[in-house]
Amino acid sequence: MKYFLNAPYWVKCFAINIYGFFLYKRRFNTVYKSFKNKIDNNLQKTKREILSEQFVLLKNNLIFCYEKIPYYKHLFEKVEFNPYTFSSEEEIKKIPYLTKDIIRDNYNDLINPSIPKSKYITHYTSGSTGERLEFLIPKKLRYSLNAAFLYRFYSFLGIREGDRRATIGGRRFTNTAPFWIYNYFENQLLMSSHHLNDQNKEKYLKKLNEFKPVFIQGHPSSILVLAKFIKDFRVKLKFNLKGIFTTGETLIEDDRKIIETSFNTIVLQQYGSGENAFSAQESPTKKGYLLNYEHGYVELIGKDKLKQVVVTSYLNDVMPFVRYKIGDYAIASNCYETKKYPLPVKFKEIVGRIDDIIFSSKGSVIVPVTVRMLLKPFLFSGTNYQLIQDNSIRFTLNLVDIDYRIDVDSLKSELIKLLGEEVKISVKYKKHLLTKGGKIRNVINNYKALS
Repeated sequence: MKYFLNAPYWVKCFAINIYGFFLYKRRFNTVYKSFKNKIDNNLQKTKREILSEQFVLLKNNLIFCYEKIPYYKHLFEKVEFNPYTFSSEEEIKKIPYLTKDIIRDNYNDLINPSIPKSKYITHYTSGSTGERLEFLIPKKLRYSLNAAFLYRFYSFLGIREGDRRATIGGRRFTNTAPFWIYNYFENQLLMSSHHLNDQNKEKYLKKLNEFKPVFIQGHPSSILVLAKFIKDFRVKLKFNLKGIFTTGETLIEDDRKIIETSFNTIVLQQYGSGENAFSAQESPTKKGYLLNYEHGYVELIGKDKLKQVVVTSYLNDVMPFVRYKIGDYAIASNCYETKKYPLPVKFKEIVGRIDDIIFSSKGSVIVPVTVRMLLKPFLFSGTNYQLIQDNSIRFTLNLVDIDYRIDVDSLKSELIKLLGEEVKISVKYKKHLLTKGGKIRNVINNYKALS
């Protein structure tokens, strides 16, 4: 990987566009077109029709799980749950919750043995609520079906497939300038979050002005860095955006206002699970999150204002999850949008990633995704981290690592390269990490806020 990161620019462009070609073929194929047409037509349905269809989808999924998945056949019989006579959503409460530990302990029994290996891939969650989780996902869900849900959402703002988009993301594809590459096949400017600092902010905006995207995707903390630069230095933009879509981190309302004002456009949050069990997107009217009811069934449990999200996947026929405690929390809502957006709204606010922006010893901005991607290769199943900035040069690294498998010396060495040679990192082993609303805070700044 390090050879690719330091390769000549044309080599990186060529390699990424080859990869982009294959991604384009996997995403925007006949499966995509058929499914996109189907879910677009669902927008013409009434509330009653959608509720009825949602129940049919749930029942058929439970029958499928009973017939095809060994774990559920045994579980349903044990708790005397009969999916064939299932007649009310209340009855699903007879089924015990599925947790990450249960998935690990019953991994093979949760797999559909009738699906050939060529039809699915192994995937992992990022570990924002605890340890990483390994699971299986159909290729068509990972690529085509997810793309269809996204572009149905984008269409609410008049965006179509092929419109110019800039993605400010956490994928590391270079160590040297320029910090962006054009993906020809999706008309996409890929911009690295890892180099978005004080020295390069103006260059990023200059490139955006040249590219003139129709919309922007990315982590809110990264886009906020650019928005503050636009605001503070009154940078003039030479393009008009139809919208900005944020994902991967919680979008703070104060930050949303800054981004919307600076870029003169609406900012909407996307929300889904690494497990691909369900997805939802914030309504353009800001009433809450429009649930893709064709993707999965959502329950909100608990008596407090913050309720735990429990999901049942519909589209994963390889390793379906039933009543899975995903680890996220939400503020409940129970309304339907106007005829323009006729999807159910189950929650109005999500507690997702709640990490902070931190600073190097020289004061350069470091966004949370940069830390996350740097440390990801060092983590194992059952491990996690929390990096806390105590002052300009002192950091605390809390690790959950019962068996001491993490290479701490190498990890610290990489962090020092990122944070500055002057920094001091104190490593502490913990049983639990600091949380907020049930979500582990992986990056915490106790020193200062982004001004």
